[in-house]
Amino acid sequence: MAALTMTTPLRDREFGEDEPVKVSICVITFNHQHYIVQCLEGFLDQVSDFRIEVLIYDDASTDGTADIIRDYAARYPTVFRTILQAENLYSKGVNPYFAYVMPKANGEYIAICDGDDYWCDPHKLETQVAVLDSEPDVALTYGPVQGISEAGDPVAYVGGIEHDLSPADLKNAPSINTMTACFRNIYRGTTPSLFIRTATIGDVMVWSMLGYHGGGRYLTDLKPCFYRVHPNGIHSSKTHERQLWMAAIAHMHLAAFHEEQSDPSAANAAFQSTLYLSGLLLRSLPAEQILRNFETQLRSLPAEQIIRNFETQLRSLPAEQIIRNFETQLRELPPRRLFKLWRRAVKNKLLGR
Repeated sequence: MAALTMTTPLRDREFGEDEPVKVSICVITFNHQHYIVQCLEGFLDQVSDFRIEVLIYDDASTDGTADIIRDYAARYPTVFRTILQAENLYSKGVNPYFAYVMPKANGEYIAICDGDDYWCDPHKLETQVAVLDSEPDVALTYGPVQGISEAGDPVAYVGGIEHDLSPADLKNAPSINTMTACFRNIYRGTTPSLFIRTATIGDVMVWSMLGYHGGGRYLTDLKPCFYRVHPNGIHSSKTHERQLWMAAIAHMHLAAFHEEQSDPSAANAAFQSTLYLSGLLLRSLPAEQILRNFETQLRSLPAEQIIRNFETQLRSLPAEQIIRNFETQLRELPPRRLFKLWRRAVKNKLLGR
């Protein structure tokens, strides 16, 4: 690993317009008024000998978060770039990272940290960039995490994987501590697949896409990043059952993406993950409900109509409605039958084969 260079913190630096960006820190906020300052200060503490930009997207906050972002952008105009929405788009099924943020990232590398999380290691990006610069077979770097409460107190939190990952491992969408990640920017000049853009969980799609570009490196010398567990968190606020539904659908999208990339091994692994997650949910049904589902299945829609319905909702419906529709279909069809239909839809309809 290259030696770290002690330099000036980002808060004390100004960059020329033509100076290339090495790292784009991508941030999404929504009603993070009580947390966003700590998040942004962690970025400004970063020391490096390269240019860093902070690309921050606010999804129509109603609590003053956008005003705080405007203040930082005014004070550090060569560091912050802002996307401030007047209407909340996440509630309409839009994934801001894929639709707005990552396509605008100018950096050679991307780091992610949502507005309610924060970093405490001023050498975080410098350490990760040194690895990515010197090891071209590494596409993603990541490290440890500490859970904290709304008030900032330590809480129990089961974090992501704490070891290196092969490219094949990454394609299988492992659990990685998102706010610790820094990875190669594979999005410049491209439009992510439909299956990636409409997935219910975005970060697992990122790791899977990166698997086509290299492996993952867990960095033990990074200080933990802080993940805030609170009732209004995008993921932590969901019930366990809802999280399982989101994961099941995300892995079905992931299988479709791997089909699109002509990687049958990765596609099959993703299908198996979907079946496993679906099984966890279906096993919780009472016997009477299973009988009613079987009865409904006998009278259900023709297969082609189910495919057309799913194709339509994938392109147009909000994420929560997709989950509800998928839940209904999954309970009315045997899982393997459903995913055979989905595989056919991928090959014959969405991909134009």
